[in-house]
Parts: sequence; C-alpha cells; structure tokens
Amino acid sequence: MKNFFIENARIIGKLIRTHLVMTIFGLMVFIPFNLDNGSMQVFLLIGSIVAVLLYLFLIDVDMWYLGAEDAIKSRATGKKPSASKGFLIGLTAQLPSVILGILYSVFSMLYAYYMAYPSGDTFAGGKIVTWLLTFIWDGMYLGIERILLGGTVPLFYLLIPLLPISFTGLTYYLGTKESKFLKPPEKEKRRK
Repeated sequence: MKNFFIENARIIGKLIRTHLVMTIFGLMVFIPFNLDNGSMQVFLLIGSIVAVLLYLFLIDVDMWYLGAEDAIKSRATGKKPSASKGFLIGLTAQLPSVILGILYSVFSMLYAYYMAYPSGDTFAGGKIVTWLLTFIWDGMYLGIERILLGGTVPLFYLLIPLLPISFTGLTYYLGTKESKFLKPPEKEKRRK
C-alpha cells in the first residue's frame, strides 16, 4: 500500500490541485449571486453545473491518459492493469471531501437532535465550522445544492464525493482499454 501512495503521489496531488482550482471557480460563480432573485438562481445553477462538468473533464484528461500509459506498461511486462487503481486514486484525492462530508453530516444530525438541550450549542458550533470548511472546500457544488436542495441537506456533501471518485475510476478504466468513449483531446507533445 505504501508503494501505491509513492507511485501515485503526483497524480493524487494533481487531482487535489484541480479540486482546489475548481472550488475557487465555483465560489467565484456562487458568491456574486442574489439567491432571492429567481433569474439569478437559474444563472447560478447553470454556472455550478458548468463548474462540475469542467471539473469532471479535467479529471478525465488526467486519468484517461494515466490508464492508457499503465496499459502500455502492463503489455510490456505481461501483466494486466489494475481496474481498481483509478478508484483508489480518486478515493485518496477525495479524502478531504469525504471527511468533511462525514463531519458536517454528523454535526448537523447531532445539532438537530440536541438543539432543545443546552448541549445543542456545542453541536451548533461544530455544525457551523464544518459547514464553513465544506463551503470552502466544495465550492463547485454550492449552486446545485442551494438551488435544487434549498441548502438544507447536509447528506448531499456526504454523497457528492462519490461522483469524482467513480468518474476517476471510470476514466482510468477506459484509458486502460484505450476506449474512444470519454477520450480527451490529444495532449500536445512538448518541444525540446
């Protein structure tokens, strides 16, 4: 398992950086909109969907080519490429989202249960802090969550990491098969 992290540290780091860039883009789309205005909500929803699709496209570019490179290497050694490698890379890169989603959901449920008791204030503080961290970390999903779900579904952030994790695994797998489906544009060759 240690070798997995060492061998894939570059691509995991790249996927985390891509997540950060897309969350900043998502926050830039979300923050200027007035949610009370109906026409603004449509633009916010469209902007958030575009941010998520662009995020998935950037995952596709990295993972499809990694899968294709691994397929070439495995043919040279006579081994089969691991079908689960892409999912493990996606899960590792999405660990912050998974942890924040769990914490936000747990604090939200505890606060809802204990809000009538004096101890509810403790859970309210935890809910606010985890909401803020989730808000900052998963900015590309904010428009979708606020418009479609009304901003009242903490479990959304528990489930949303499944999208990039599964897409990372899928595009890696398609790359190992050198499938034309979801194949990104050709990378430019670097000139020496």
